Order: sequence, then structure tokens, then C-alpha cells
Amino acid sequence: MAEKPPVLDPDAPPSEEELAEATKLRDALEDPARAHGDAELARALSAAWSPGPLHPDDHRTLVDRAMARHASRRRRARVVVRASYGAGALVALAAGVALALGHLSEPPQAPRAASLALVPTRSTQPLFPEPFAMAGGETARVDRIAMARAADLRENEFARWGVR
Repeated sequence: MAEKPPVLDPDAPPSEEELAEATKLRDALEDPARAHGDAELARALSAAWSPGPLHPDDHRTLVDRAMARHASRRRRARVVVRASYGAGALVALAAGVALALGHLSEPPQAPRAASLALVPTRSTQPLFPEPFAMAGGETARVDRIAMARAADLRENEFARWGVR
């Protein structure tokens, strides 16, 4: 069975080893040239809490790098937009040429309109034998016209399709 590690008393006075390590950490915090793992962590935490002033040259370098990255993204976006428009124009041109060539290769057909008995366009006078009322009834009149025109359209479509 493994032995339990001894429980350290937090109120016990520091050992010589702890005092020596504390001195090294204090010296490393005062002089950044000295290397110490805990000092690097302490400096990072301190800079995150209250950062020091940024040197103007470092600031200019950071701004220039950010602006260059932004400019390259804008150029790339502009290239993508132009390429998309170009590709769309080429597709539209190809479709137009295909459509034009397709119509040229088809023989002209005789007009079928003469053989169809289409319902002629007419006035709405026969739909309303009685005079209009002075007020109201507009919706009913529009509905009657719409139903008559829908029936005419249906008859014309059936005639075009050859259904009787």
C-alpha cells in the first residue's frame, strides 16, 4: 500500500529552499533579463491585468501588418466578385448563342392559330344586363369579370392543346 504524502502546514515557517526560490523569483521579476519560469507567468499575468505602454515602433509594425492583411483580403474579395461576374456573363452568352442556334436549326412551322377556335376577347357589357347600383357591389362585379375571363382562358388553353 502506498504511503500518503505528508500534509504540509500552510502556517509553517518557510524552509530555506522556499526562501531561496522566492529570492530567485523576486530577482527575476526585477530584472527581465534573468530567466525564471514562474517570473514569465507572473509577467504575463501582470501585463494582462495592466498592460504597459506600447513602443511607437511596435505599434506602427502592428498597424502596418493589420492594414496589409486587410488590403489583401479586399483585393481577394474584389477578384472573386469580378470572376463571378465574368463567369455569369460567359454562361449568359453561351445560353444566348445556344438559344439562337437552336431556333435557326428548327424548320419554321405553319401557324396553327387559323385552325384553333379561340374564344374572342369581348366587352363586359353582356355580363351586366342590369344597371349598376349607385353605391356598393364593386367586389361582386370584379368577381363576375374574373370568373368570366378565367373561363375564357381555360377554353383557349384547351383549344390550343387540342382538347374538346
